Amino acid sequence: MVLEAGYPGTSGFKKVVKASIMVKKKPGMTDEAFIEHYNHRHAQMAAPVLEKHSIISYSLTYCLTRDRTILADMLHGKAQMLDYDAICTFVFKDYRDFARFMYDPASKALTPDHENFMVESEMRMMVGDEYMVIEDGKRVG
Repeated sequence: MVLEAGYPGTSGFKKVVKASIMVKKKPGMTDEAFIEHYNHRHAQMAAPVLEKHSIISYSLTYCLTRDRTILADMLHGKAQMLDYDAICTFVFKDYRDFARFMYDPASKALTPDHENFMVESEMRMMVGDEYMVIEDGKRVG
């Protein structure tokens, strides 16, 4: 099994393992409380474990009421939005580092906090490499 990032014989891929995890906020939770908990509690608890496993980057992207309202207006009510409130993105240099993070007991210890801000059973994941077309405002390749 190949655990390196990238696809053999191709160019333009970053040669990283990028995990994007779709998250739904806990029912009844305000957007503000969701952001506060995710940014300042959960993400801060996760950061040392991720750093231990040589993470390249860790980010949170939100699509909440404000964003949905703007897009509905921009696209005249025809926005086909995913039914998720956040995307958590991890970028590792290879699958080994990603696996080490996923199976670290300290990573598993973060799971009980999920009930404080998200619907764990609704989480979905997409993992792979990233092909770059434009980066830093310039066409790649």
